[in-house]
Amino acid sequence: MGKVVIVLCMALFMSLSPSLSIAQTKPRRTPVPAPPPPAAPAPVVDDLSAGRNATDTFLKGLKIADLPEGKEMLGDVQWLTGEVDVGYERPTFTEATAIFEKLFDTDIPGVQGYKRLLELKAVSEAGTPLIVRYLMIAYKDKRTKQWKVLFTGTGQRIAVDDMVTWSGTDISGSEQTKYGFHGYWLLVAGRIKEARETLTASLSAKTTYTFYGTPKEDDIHTVHLNLLKARSLLGVIDSITGDNAGAIDHP
Repeated sequence: MGKVVIVLCMALFMSLSPSLSIAQTKPRRTPVPAPPPPAAPAPVVDDLSAGRNATDTFLKGLKIADLPEGKEMLGDVQWLTGEVDVGYERPTFTEATAIFEKLFDTDIPGVQGYKRLLELKAVSEAGTPLIVRYLMIAYKDKRTKQWKVLFTGTGQRIAVDDMVTWSGTDISGSEQTKYGFHGYWLLVAGRIKEARETLTASLSAKTTYTFYGTPKEDDIHTVHLNLLKARSLLGVIDSITGDNAGAIDHP
């Protein structure tokens, strides 16, 4: 009887072994990793905040303007750099307090500028503490969406409309010099169409003038700078209006 039981058990074991072997060798399913969560959308920065950020960067650059990092910060947010780095006053200061900021309309629909007036605790060249009002004006590059500073100034230069009027009068210098100077102030004031016309006219304007009855002519260096500034400002206009996005090669 015992032998019969042993034989039956062995037969049962043999009959089950294939299924056990199959079960043991059946590949396990590798769990599929969950897809990564979607990337958070980039925060939307409104134009007022973007204009403020550009002027903040300019102010930070001023504080370390003697270092390469400061020069880089300024260059990143200036419209005019290198040979045509004009129109920027860079006072030494310890504190800056905002008085007001706003977006302002220009004479081109859909194009706005940013204006910010600050009160600076500045230091004169003699080391005397000063309280100075400091105006900053910026425009957005339609191609890169980056705001850049076009103008910073103090004193009578913060009265931009008065500067437009004065620069359009019969000041001394050649037509080329006067048109370029007036075109710059028109652009600062947001009168972009007039600025484009005036700067374009400066490219072919006369370089001769009369000084106290004596005929004069701009030297080669002055003519070179006048043309370079005018073309650069026309390039700024192209960038802020979206025309030829950033082109500066005007005739």
